[in-house]
Amino acid sequence: MEIIIQDTLNLYKEMLNLPEGERSEFFSGELIKPFHKMFEIMHMPKTPEAMGCIELSGRESKMLEMLEKLEETDAWNKAKRTIEVAAARFEEACIPLPEKVVVGIFLGNPEYLAMVEGYTGMGSIPGYILIMIDPDERNLPKLNACIAHEFHHNVLFHNTKWNFMTDVTVGRYLAIEGLAESFAASMFGEEYIGPWVTGVQGADLETARRIISKSLDVRGFMEVRKYIFGKHPMMPETQDFEMPFCGGYAVGYHATQAYLRKTGIFIEKATIMDGDEIMEVSGYFEN
Repeated sequence: MEIIIQDTLNLYKEMLNLPEGERSEFFSGELIKPFHKMFEIMHMPKTPEAMGCIELSGRESKMLEMLEKLEETDAWNKAKRTIEVAAARFEEACIPLPEKVVVGIFLGNPEYLAMVEGYTGMGSIPGYILIMIDPDERNLPKLNACIAHEFHHNVLFHNTKWNFMTDVTVGRYLAIEGLAESFAASMFGEEYIGPWVTGVQGADLETARRIISKSLDVRGFMEVRKYIFGKHPMMPETQDFEMPFCGGYAVGYHATQAYLRKTGIFIEKATIMDGDEIMEVSGYFEN
């Protein structure tokens, strides 16, 4: 598998040397050029706003500070090593991989990412991984685990035959996220799992488990997503929904962990198993 790490470091620096009026065209034409096909598949605008990235004008000093932090931590080289190690694990387990993967590390909008400790990713289209981050001492140590999570999505969807928009169930979506975070934990340790899991604990986790236990068969992305994301500012339909923010991510992780413990199946092999079956066998929803 070919691994391409987009040189967003120098592209951002080049963009910041341009007049403000030319930056949007440079962003969509150069910075995210390798991801154009992904945007077309997702019917997503090629804009910083759509990606959750920082504004291109008026925040130059902040952007330079962010780039410096990422450069100091050697983020781009570490990203490549993370993918190399992750890919080797799947190859050893004889799990098919995409022919290539392009990874882009982008500067995230601090306000947009505030609810998830300043970082997030996208990896559901095989061959493409986007990371959006407002780097700081809290999230930089977790960056590689996030990349591993998104790479797992690449592998899972590369091996998926069903249609995500119409055929996804709550159970399958829980497994998608639970398997990805479990894979990241297996590579880097549980202390590096994301806030989408660690942020839902105690009574909130039990509330999420209770709601989801009655809804595992709900089907179709537009309906299923509220069970995964919970109360989300970008989803008005969830404002009166009791599901805690990112409740499905946390439930998916804990249910997947229960499944792996119960069956003894390695995470790589579990990747190509049916998510509904993983949730059913886990026993996590029985009480």
